[in-house]
Amino acid sequence: MTRHACPTRIASAGHGRPVDRPRAALLRDLAVLAAVAVLAACGKSAEERIAETAISAASGKKVEVERDGEQVTLKTEEGEMKIAGGESLRLPDDFPDDVYLPRDYQVRSMLEVSGTRVLSLSTEGRTTELFAEARDAMQASGWKQTMAMQHDAENAMLAFEKDARNTVVSINGDGKGQVQIGLQLRERQ
Repeated sequence: MTRHACPTRIASAGHGRPVDRPRAALLRDLAVLAAVAVLAACGKSAEERIAETAISAASGKKVEVERDGEQVTLKTEEGEMKIAGGESLRLPDDFPDDVYLPRDYQVRSMLEVSGTRVLSLSTEGRTTELFAEARDAMQASGWKQTMAMQHDAENAMLAFEKDARNTVVSINGDGKGQVQIGLQLRERQ
């Protein structure tokens, strides 16, 4: 009769030498891990708890992490940050209708923190044409252009202000018709 048992020798941390552990201690450790796994199924996910711990350790502040589908919210005593990414993102319902959007686009990511929104959109076209389209659309919506830069044929940036808001539009093409548009919208305080 062959008997299979739990290993009772494991490598000790930092020394590399095996250490004998009684079977009862291994069973106790497995029971604790099982209990942690069961508790993890209740409430927040393990990923949320790991993220909270890591961000809190890095920032020195208590951070609460909540995930809702493709959106993650980080909350502290000072405020919250929302981050979203994925294939099925849509513009927020309260996205201003006076900010330029290309005719056909897909929202790739969004970030919201302290009165600032940053969006990444993908579209097709030529950078120079999208640059002119964005400039004309923003000015037609009452925005005052404060900066215009074209780094090269595939990279350009525009900045605008209107009332208590600022918007930066960055346009980055790959030379093959795929273009990433970055929108940064900020409410001045």
